[in-house]
Amino acid sequence: MNKREFLATKLVPTVLVCLISSLFFPTIAFAYVDPGSGSVIVTTILGFIAAIAYTFRKYFYRIKRMIAGNKAEEEQKDNE
Repeated sequence: MNKREFLATKLVPTVLVCLISSLFFPTIAFAYVDPGSGSVIVTTILGFIAAIAYTFRKYFYRIKRMIAGNKAEEEQKDNE
């Protein structure tokens, strides 16, 4: 049995069963979440959204520039 077969037949189903069972049998956590933790969570989520939006915009304009050519640079040179 090679590594790929082992992952497909043994490891992946075992991990999935463990994850799903952890949803149905939660343990009680005696933890305190202070008010500052909420703002950290919100800031983290907003940061991820901003990073995804920036990355999308960056690659969108890169692809757009490849398809359309460098018309913007040519127009700037003509205007000068």
